[in-house]
Amino acid sequence: MLGTTIRNRMLVVVAVAASFSLVGQNAAACDRDKLARLASGASLAAPVKTSVADASKQLAGSEMEHQGQGMTGLWQVIDTYQGQVIFQYFDTWHADGNEMFIDDTNPAADNVCQGIWKQTSTHTFKLKHVSWTFDDTGAVNGTAIFHDVVKMSPDGKSFKGTENVYVYDLNGNLIAEYVGDVLEATRITVDF
Repeated sequence: MLGTTIRNRMLVVVAVAASFSLVGQNAAACDRDKLARLASGASLAAPVKTSVADASKQLAGSEMEHQGQGMTGLWQVIDTYQGQVIFQYFDTWHADGNEMFIDDTNPAADNVCQGIWKQTSTHTFKLKHVSWTFDDTGAVNGTAIFHDVVKMSPDGKSFKGTENVYVYDLNGNLIAEYVGDVLEATRITVDF
């Protein structure tokens, strides 16, 4: 596997760009635009209408609402890679260990993703997304797996963490990876 140094990240971008030209535009069902943004390396900035700080002011409810909820609830997540915002989404963590998000891409580009999660320590959680990938014709050509590790704030109003993305062909061979996305989230509440 590739390391997390800048040199290795650049090699990943070059390798992904080369593999895209060989197998067609690789796009995950839930994160088609994210993978394209990561692979391009040139224009990672996505339009962000609300910053995490603004969302915190607008959406955070009382501390009492969050006691006992843990990660269960609705979150606004900002995803950055190498210091640039590449993605934002609304993320719902269900009490049964399932999770679903809707991102800021066009719904025609498959902007819904699902995953499973578990708590690993007092405020730390692991999340795994799985998704099919497709070529330019719409044919399935592999899978993308997203590994998130996040730590919720003690007051339950926010979390921060990292995400690593691994892209595989249909034979299970790793063809690309993106290591070190930074996730920042604010809990959305009914308080309005």
